Amino acid sequence: MNKIGGLKLNGKVFLAPMADYTNVAFRVLAREYGAALCYTELISAKALLMKSKKTARMLAVSENEKPVFLQLFGNTPSDFGKAVLLVEKKFAGNFAGYDLNCGCSVPKALKGKYGCLLMNEPQIVGQILTEMKSASEKPVTLKMRLGLKEETFLDVARVAESAGVDAITLHPRFGEQGYSGEAQWEKIKELKKAVGVPVIGNGDIKTPNDAARMMKETKCDFVMVGRASIGNAFLFKQVKCALAGEKIPERTEKETSKEAKRYFELAKEFNLGVNDIRPYFIGLAKGFSGAAIMRNKFAMSKSIEEIEKVLIEHFP
Repeated sequence: MNKIGGLKLNGKVFLAPMADYTNVAFRVLAREYGAALCYTELISAKALLMKSKKTARMLAVSENEKPVFLQLFGNTPSDFGKAVLLVEKKFAGNFAGYDLNCGCSVPKALKGKYGCLLMNEPQIVGQILTEMKSASEKPVTLKMRLGLKEETFLDVARVAESAGVDAITLHPRFGEQGYSGEAQWEKIKELKKAVGVPVIGNGDIKTPNDAARMMKETKCDFVMVGRASIGNAFLFKQVKCALAGEKIPERTEKETSKEAKRYFELAKEFNLGVNDIRPYFIGLAKGFSGAAIMRNKFAMSKSIEEIEKVLIEHFP
């Protein structure tokens, strides 16, 4: 049975949390194409407590995307418990669970001492997860890397499991690698052997067959797709078929057009701005005739209307 904690899921492929990408429109689109679970962009626990209006807007959730998990970042354990309590009080029906970010390794995260830097502090990770678990009965998950510079993932995983974490996602690269090199999938298998909670495999899933191969090679319980789905939510449909042993549908230019128009429709429905949606369309414009020109036009677009004009020009 596909479960995380007490949450039953209709599938094994998830949309990864990605800053500047996994807004409400992208999450709804991913669910429509077959993602079983979506994660929000990473959101600051401290900013939630400071009642940041920008952060509050990021908590918008559609009924059509549920279930969705809220991913939080920070480094002060008590902030996380308070943040979850706040969300449960003000946005009670929005989220099916919560996730702790221990994977982000951009300079801003390292300077702020959050994200992947926490891989050097297993006890703090345990304290944060304990706070999150005590604030809600909903599932709590952890997303992590191998470590910042050295392997600490098994130590962090054991502490997390003791704190009651309901599932662990591993992107098997070091924080200092960013996205360079190859993800070490064998480490996902190592983690699966070391813990008793579900393991979510992440990293270098670029095709539907990659997802099936990851599950076969690592014995992970679920797979999480990130960068490859930017501008390609159709990938979730393909992965779902691959995992079920069914024929994988081809992504045609007609399908790309359909996806682009649907994403734009959702963006307007949720009142997203040009900066919210431009990255997705830049990712979409590749792999077909005229894509490079289209991608450049999207990059130069300064309004929703300009994005729409480019869509009409290329996908009449």
